[in-house]
Order: sequence, then structure tokens, then C-alpha cells
Amino acid sequence: MQPCNHLTMTSDNLSRRDFIRRSGLVGAGIAAAQMLPLRFLRAQDLPDLSNPLAHYPNRDWEKLYRNQYAYDHAFAWVCAPNDTHNCRITAHVRNGVIIRMGEAYDVGNYADLYGNKASWNWGNRHCAKGYTFHRVVYGPYRLKHPIVRRGWKRWADDGFPQLTPELKAKYKFDSRGTDTFERISWGDAFLYIAKGLRAVATRYSGEAGTRLLKEQGYAPEMIEAMEGAGTRAIKMRGGMGLLGVMGKYGMYRLCNSLALLDVHVRGVDHEKAKAGRNWSNYTWHGDQAPGQPWVHGLQNSECDFNDLRFSKLIVMNGKNLVENKITDAHWFIETMERGCKIVVIAPEYGAPSTKCDYWIPVRPSTDAALWLGVTRLMMDNKWYDEAFVKSFTDFPLLIRSDNLKRLRAAEVFPNYKSTLAADGPSMKVQGLTDEQFRRLGCENKGTESDSSRPRRREAGRSGH
Repeated sequence: MQPCNHLTMTSDNLSRRDFIRRSGLVGAGIAAAQMLPLRFLRAQDLPDLSNPLAHYPNRDWEKLYRNQYAYDHAFAWVCAPNDTHNCRITAHVRNGVIIRMGEAYDVGNYADLYGNKASWNWGNRHCAKGYTFHRVVYGPYRLKHPIVRRGWKRWADDGFPQLTPELKAKYKFDSRGTDTFERISWGDAFLYIAKGLRAVATRYSGEAGTRLLKEQGYAPEMIEAMEGAGTRAIKMRGGMGLLGVMGKYGMYRLCNSLALLDVHVRGVDHEKAKAGRNWSNYTWHGDQAPGQPWVHGLQNSECDFNDLRFSKLIVMNGKNLVENKITDAHWFIETMERGCKIVVIAPEYGAPSTKCDYWIPVRPSTDAALWLGVTRLMMDNKWYDEAFVKSFTDFPLLIRSDNLKRLRAAEVFPNYKSTLAADGPSMKVQGLTDEQFRRLGCENKGTESDSSRPRRREAGRSGH
């Protein structure tokens, strides 16, 4: 009898007897697979068994699902990147490691020192970035120690010499991305920061600093505003401070404290010391609608998106509440649930347009013309709250196009008399001075000549 060297079955070596024997084995296996579990379960079957899972033989597999959410303790923290939400998140910790983030369901209990309480409607406003922030904390690319560019460090160690073309090449100021970074201690990091601030303040102070700024092309008005203080050449931006009072406002506090540095650099008294310059999102960055404070007097902090759920009509122009303002999206969803009408004004049919009732496509850069037309329509039909416009906007304060001076009401309306009382809240509460009162044109001078009055342009008289 020849040994079986392989298990391959072919029609050449498979006899009828082998086929019947192997078919029987396969059939027996199928029958066992079908019948044995039924007999096993029938043996466990009890007439008075109310909960079969309580007598299930092996339930260790359930630990995998139950323990994946187990934690040792939890703590609350505020997710405060450079956005406008500051969500309070609950972090769950197991074995000293944050395993997941969760919602803080006690929003309705929040209260301030005056007893004002938040609404439960503010709950559930997190985004996926906050829920997965612990992945950033434990991620492989998180920088856990200070580093400094090697060329800059050499420049600082050499005493910050004036950067000539040769020194720029030596310290790699003209070959961005080609230098390497080296790790330093936290003490050295603070020391180099202090050295750099002192070097800037010293170099740009006094007459020598003024000449250097002129050579570098600074505008005369900027140089004059510095008043010879090199600390004013240091411009800092702490982001939107109210989004992180302890962290972001630290930049503003540091900038203000540079007045102490000015005392040592220029040798002036504390009363004459100058700090650095704070450049906010409005005065420099420009991502917070610089025109908003000009019109409303506030840095668009007078409105919050929770007001959306009380709106009957939302006109979305230049805003994407579907893909941006992620944690505020639930207010937008509530408006749709309450039957609010949504209008989107945008050149493209984007994500917000898919959720609106009316999509108004406009050509790029024509938004201002559209809204000027809407404003004209509202004024002609008096669709505005006169008291609100006078109290909360500077819309009545216009600039003349002929002399670029403020248009006075007395120049338009004969015998006009100002309604701003000299002893009203502007003087008592807001501290308006007599000089400011006169500059606002509140006095009824009545001395304007006819040539200084604005003239009405009649239709058909202009060639434009």
C-alpha cells in the first residue's frame, strides 16, 4: 500500500468507495453542527426561567463592551482655542490616561456672582475637535519642550548685531526652512525671550532708533507716535482675549508690562515709561469685522447665536453656519425646527444654500450694492425702529463727500436743535467732555454759509 503524500482529490485517484466515505464524514459534521447546540440549549431550558441571560454559561465577552467606558475618575476643563465658544468638557481618566471626552450635563446650573443662571438650552454644544482633543495631547507630534532655531540662538549669543546681508546669511535669516532647531530648557527659553525684547527696545529707542525706523520705511506718523520709546516697536497680539482670559490676555499683560523695560532702557520715570503696542483682531488682524465697532460702538459682542432660535427670518450673507461655527450649529438647527425662514446670499450654491428656503445668488463683490439697495428700501418705507437707530447705531452720522467732514444736522434741517442734553447721560455716565460735546456739533451755531451747505444733485444734471 502506497503512502498518501498529498490530500488533493482528483477524478483520477478518487474511487467510488472514497467518495462515499468522505461524503459521510461531511454529512455527519453538518448534522453535529446543527444538532449539538440545540441539545445543549435544551439541557439549559428550565420551565420557570424568566431571564435566559442570567443562566447563560459564558458571558465574559460582555466585559469587552462594558469596560470600554469604565473610568477611574473624571474632571472638567474648558476647551478654549481661538474660537468663540469655550465649551466645558468632561474628561474621563483610566490608569492615568484620558480615554474619552464627554458632555457636561450641568449647564443649566451655571451661575455668576449675581445669581444669573444659564439656560439648559446651552447644553450639547461641543464639536468633534473638542471630543478628540486628548488625541492631540497624547499625539506623537505634540511639542513637549521649548526649541529654538540654531541660527537665531547664535545671533542672540553674539549680542544681536545689526543684520547686514552677510550676517543674514550667517544666521540663516535669508534661507527660510534650511536651519535646524535645538532643544533648550524652559529657563533658557524665558532668558532668550527677555534678551530679544531688551534688544529690540534698546535698538529702536532715542534718536538712533528713530533714524533706523526711517531707513526701514516706517511712516512718519508711526514714528512720531512711538515718542522715542523702542518698546513701542514691539507689537503683540493676544488673539481674542475673552476666549481665554488667563492665557490670551497674558500676551496683553506682558505687552503692558514692557513699560518696566522702558524704565531701564531709556532711564525715564515710571510716569513717562511707554509699553508695547497691542494689536487686536480689529485694529490689525481684521477677521472680526472692523466696521462693526464703527457702526455699533461695540466689537460685535452684543449678539450671540443663541438668539437665532427666537428668529423668524435669518439672512445669511458671508456666514456658513453649516460648516463653520460648529458648536453653534444646534441653534441653527433649532431655527429650522421652529419653522424659521432662511435666506442665503452667496455666489455659490454651498452647504448653507442646501438648508435655506431662498437662495439669492449674487456676483462676487456686489454684496455692498445689494445691501445699500435694501437700506434705501427700508428708509423709503420707514421699515426701521427710529428709537433704536438713534440710540444704538451711528447711522445718522454721515460723512460729506465734498469736504470729508461730518455732516451736521443743522446743515440739512433749518432751525435744527440738538436733542443731546449737555447734562444728560453722555456727560454724567459716559464722561463726555465739553470739548467732545462741541466737536460732536451739538451746539446750534447756525453760522454755516450757503456755500458750506450740501447741495442736492438733481436728476439729469449729472453726466454720470
